[in-house]
Amino acid sequence: MPTNIPDIVIGRLPLYLRALNRMAEEGQEVTSSHELGERLGISSAQIRKDLSHFGGFGKQGTGYRIKYLEQQLRQVLKVDREWSVVLVGAGDLGSALANYQGFVDRGFRIA
Repeated sequence: MPTNIPDIVIGRLPLYLRALNRMAEEGQEVTSSHELGERLGISSAQIRKDLSHFGGFGKQGTGYRIKYLEQQLRQVLKVDREWSVVLVGAGDLGSALANYQGFVDRGFRIA
């Protein structure tokens, strides 16, 4: 991963990933920085600038292939693999967290 990436940029990447995931679930295959920005309330210029830190993902006039960009962002965020995690606490909150499917969907397995 490139160095000296501002924390604010890293913080926006999960937002992009979630939006791309929703688009893919809706059957969409290609998006633009404008459309992504509209969904997230972020300017298209900011999205392009953020993504440029990690290389060229899209093509001007064509946009971004959603599945490819999603895969690349998963690699950048290191959620493209399964992570074993430990949950401390077995009360109601611990039980609710242990049963939350969202962790599995995002590559976190509670050991």
